[in-house]
Amino acid sequence: MQDGHNRRARRAGMKINWFMTGAAVLCAGLLMAQSSPRATTAPAADLNQLMRSLFFPHSNVVFFTQRYDPADVKPALEPSASTDPLTGVFGGWEAVENSALTLADAADLLMTAGRKCSNGRDVPLANADWAQLVSGLREASMAAYKAALTKDRDNMLKASDVLATSCSNCHNKYRPGAKANRCR
Repeated sequence: MQDGHNRRARRAGMKINWFMTGAAVLCAGLLMAQSSPRATTAPAADLNQLMRSLFFPHSNVVFFTQRYDPADVKPALEPSASTDPLTGVFGGWEAVENSALTLADAADLLMTAGRKCSNGRDVPLANADWAQLVSGLREASMAAYKAALTKDRDNMLKASDVLATSCSNCHNKYRPGAKANRCR
């Protein structure tokens, strides 16, 4: 009887040891993941690529409301395969809301260290006006989101104007003329 009890105790101890070993490995992995140098990785896209791939298409979804009612947009024949947010699964006014939120959150990408301008220079993160312009974009995008929630095109006209002004303020300063001057 005593011998059976000892075997059970040893098996229970082994299970606890295996559990503790697994927990220790998991904790070590989590610690390594948290301390990995993610911030030292250069951004994949330069500023121009980011503008063309993210800011331009999503701002166009917002600007669409200046001339058309998103509620009138017919879904694509295969909405899940649509490349147009307005005709996709989350189309119409929801696409406008989502695009405005994407612009607001994407503003943080404009403050990513290591990002380059199309002329090879660093994005001017240290310039006080750069941070103000990025903040203005975030605020304008949130205004567009709030206007989209109302599904009122008059509200969207005002919000689109605020967003367009925000974009122009930055473009006038950091994107004048030739590619060589981009980001100055």
